[in-house]
Amino acid sequence: MIKINNLLVKYKNLTALEVRELEFQDGIAYGIVGENGAGKTTMFKSITNIITNYDGEIYIDDQLVKKQNEVLASVGIVLDGMSVYADRTGWFNIRYFAGLRNCYDEAYAIELAQELDIYGVLDKKVKTYSYGMQKKLILLIAILSKPKYLILDEPFRGLDFETVKWFKEYLLKLRDTGTTLLISSHVRNDLETLCQKVHVISRGRIVDFLDLEEESKAMIRLIDTTNNQRATQIMRDMEFVFDEKDGKIRASIEQGNWQEVRNAIQAEGIEIIELSKTSSLDGRMN
Repeated sequence: MIKINNLLVKYKNLTALEVRELEFQDGIAYGIVGENGAGKTTMFKSITNIITNYDGEIYIDDQLVKKQNEVLASVGIVLDGMSVYADRTGWFNIRYFAGLRNCYDEAYAIELAQELDIYGVLDKKVKTYSYGMQKKLILLIAILSKPKYLILDEPFRGLDFETVKWFKEYLLKLRDTGTTLLISSHVRNDLETLCQKVHVISRGRIVDFLDLEEESKAMIRLIDTTNNQRATQIMRDMEFVFDEKDGKIRASIEQGNWQEVRNAIQAEGIEIIELSKTSSLDGRMN
């Protein structure tokens, strides 16, 4: 697993990231969410030794990253805005970065390039690529080594619809076969589709944790009626647990008396006009 202990990253007098204790367990897909500048990318760069001037300890598989950086061969990373050698060809970049990890597999590289629809441009210099093509090349390099840990910062930004669809399916297969994923995204659907657990970061600190698997099992719904004021009073009288969000009612319909409550609401001529799935990610995606 990846373990973080007493991590502190400062830029002059500004604290960019402060994480006392955090673990990412093997085979789990984690979402990292928060506003721009919250510290998500700083965390990813610290884990992968791109940033080294921090206090604290980061371990990958019980190896201290600062002193045993060879463990990073098991980590793939894609950062938003990441670059490769622009004056070299796509093939040069693939072979060079794969060679650093001793993991070059030409047949697999060709397969991925075809899936990502960049095989035809790999003989051209990267500086001739569009932003989306460069992003695809960086994705290919990151996953070519079949890493145990894959860190993705806004991985779908700049990609076309078909590539996003393919890559999500690919990531789900990786997750289901034991790869640990750390994903930062501003798109809620990306996280709900791929992630099982979510850490919320704000101003450099972890402020919340969400278990999306457990929440999904709880059948939490957003309920709207033609008379919410009366509907909520009925719920209170019948001791049905709920809260209110943006003028609607949020509750788990797995509660034992839900059907009785629903019948009581409808018996007063109140129509339930919406009963839709909701998520604790609402309001946390900035």
